[in-house]
Amino acid sequence: MQPIFLGKITVASAGTPVPLTTDTTVRACTILVAAIPGLTGNVYFGGAAMNQGTLGGVMIKFNAPAALGQPDQFLLQTQDGRNSLRVSDYFIDVSVSGEGALVTYFQT
Repeated sequence: MQPIFLGKITVASAGTPVPLTTDTTVRACTILVAAIPGLTGNVYFGGAAMNQGTLGGVMIKFNAPAALGQPDQFLLQTQDGRNSLRVSDYFIDVSVSGEGALVTYFQT
């Protein structure tokens, strides 16, 4: 697998989900999302229509991470190892404007 490091995906305005990429042709077999230690708010990972209040469209919610220690992370992957996840279908949202998450995707 070849990792593609997107780094920090920042959400400028809390409550406005940001796509991992705007390139609809990018496919992956695995997407890794990790909370960033020391940030103060929650991070949400899911679809474009995510709603923090109802958690509709949210795949996973990371609570505010601790300043030290192992950060929370989530790994989404295909069962067959094929590049069938369209990376632009996945979004990050936050409860504190200007925060975000670290994202890496993998291709075979």
